[in-house]
Amino acid sequence: MQQEYDFIVVGGGSAGCALASRLSEVASVDVLLVEAGPDANPWQIRMPLAVDGLLNATTYNWNFQSEAEAGLEGRRITHPRGRVLGGSSAINGMVYTRGNPQDYDSWRDENGCTGWGYADVLPYFMRMETAKAGDDRYRGRSGPLEVTRPKPSNPLNQAFLDAGKALGYPLSDDSNGPQHEGFAVAEQTIVNGRRNSSAAAFLSAAVRSRPNLTINSGNPVERVFFEGRRAVGVRCCTRNGPRDFRVRREVILCAGGVGSPHILLLSGVGPAEQLRKNGIPVVHDRSAVGANLQDHLDLPIQYRCKQPISLRRSAEWPRKAFVGINWFLFKRGVAASNQFEVSAYVRSRPGISKPNLKFEFFPLSISHSNYKPYPEEAFQVHCTLETSHARGSISLRTADPSDKPVLHFNYLSDDRDMETFREGIGLVRELIASPPFDEFRGAEIEPGRDVQSKEALDQWIRHRATTAYHISSTCSMGRADDPNAVVSPELKVHGIEGLRVADSSVMPVIVTSNLNATAIMIGDRAADFCLGRPQLSPSNEPYWVNPDWQSSQR
Repeated sequence: MQQEYDFIVVGGGSAGCALASRLSEVASVDVLLVEAGPDANPWQIRMPLAVDGLLNATTYNWNFQSEAEAGLEGRRITHPRGRVLGGSSAINGMVYTRGNPQDYDSWRDENGCTGWGYADVLPYFMRMETAKAGDDRYRGRSGPLEVTRPKPSNPLNQAFLDAGKALGYPLSDDSNGPQHEGFAVAEQTIVNGRRNSSAAAFLSAAVRSRPNLTINSGNPVERVFFEGRRAVGVRCCTRNGPRDFRVRREVILCAGGVGSPHILLLSGVGPAEQLRKNGIPVVHDRSAVGANLQDHLDLPIQYRCKQPISLRRSAEWPRKAFVGINWFLFKRGVAASNQFEVSAYVRSRPGISKPNLKFEFFPLSISHSNYKPYPEEAFQVHCTLETSHARGSISLRTADPSDKPVLHFNYLSDDRDMETFREGIGLVRELIASPPFDEFRGAEIEPGRDVQSKEALDQWIRHRATTAYHISSTCSMGRADDPNAVVSPELKVHGIEGLRVADSSVMPVIVTSNLNATAIMIGDRAADFCLGRPQLSPSNEPYWVNPDWQSSQR
């Protein structure tokens, strides 16, 4: 590898793969993509239903741990993050969802992120994707990332959709199109029975063969180094010791919600007091680095099933062997899907204009005690808090790059989050009690029918809630005079030259959905900023907001 490049992209995850691919389309620029983990694509990554093994292992997973969370009874929560080319898109649940259009208009109007309204980002979502369904005005047809829409065959999935309709919720033909709110079939980053990670989509064999793109895997970046306040290179940790790479134009951090602020702090960009405490020379005092940490909390609400139609038998021998053989030989069957095939974005109460909860149906129940399927027919609905009011932080543990940072989320520290969860549990119970589930619905396993009072619900929520794996907002985007902002709307680090951040950490407020699609869009768009290209023309297509949102919950 050469010693100097025009652009150095740090982190080959959801955003980094897209960014490196777009930058290297310009033959006159040299691009180095540095990924801490291996360049690997084993069957465990390719098989969609093998996701549980990836989340619980450490081979391709940073496996971060939070500090003891007072709001969760002092529990420490495990936070899987991808440590492999493809990043978290290589170990996630493969759910493809863009978020609510109002999310982006809020970034623009309330957080000072000029040029990040829905009209601005829609063309980038369209540029990056090849969607097989939806309206041409909202969906891309020729992008690198192919996304698919499953055809749910399990009758429990259909019961979920029918229950939403029976209770008067809106149905959406395309939750990634103009109508995000409502019950819908959930799109996937799965193609021909295989996971379609950001690496698979954006780093094809043709892209990898470009002479101006170098992929350096298995070598974590320890820090960015500067001349004055200009980034001039990065230091990698290799098996042969430290190695420096210099940059002619820009370094772009795409290391994710944990990695990007951690690298900034190790490099001397962050709260001066914290840096000095750890013996790190201060390059730029920016207190917002690592602050504003946000995540989605999740509750699985579980029921026994009266008919033998859940995935239980597919998770047990001998049928488990046939499921695996069917996938290995034909890339078909149960293992060719993430099995999160239907979901709903809903508002928990009148008076809020966009969903604050996501219901995700799973035709199997997992034991909280050992994370294994219940030995009986059962299913669960994931009730995910989409608009958390809690804010946490990421900070240095030590100045040693190999020491993982301190993650403190302050989960459920805001009473509004508890209120929304209580409302969500009630709405899920109402959903499962509706007529479409009559022939399937058995006893409630968790939280159980005796858990009804506010006190009992709060206790169960604190005991059971866990992460939905959506770390964000630790290098928030905003104006230079905003003390809560780390990067500008062009993703430049405030107060520093030659350095940008482009990943989920720049979201000023977490989007109302899983993060993967938005992170890829941010990386894809960052290439235009870096290359000085004109932005894609805004699209002024309308989006749907429930006309009765002020007075009606559905």
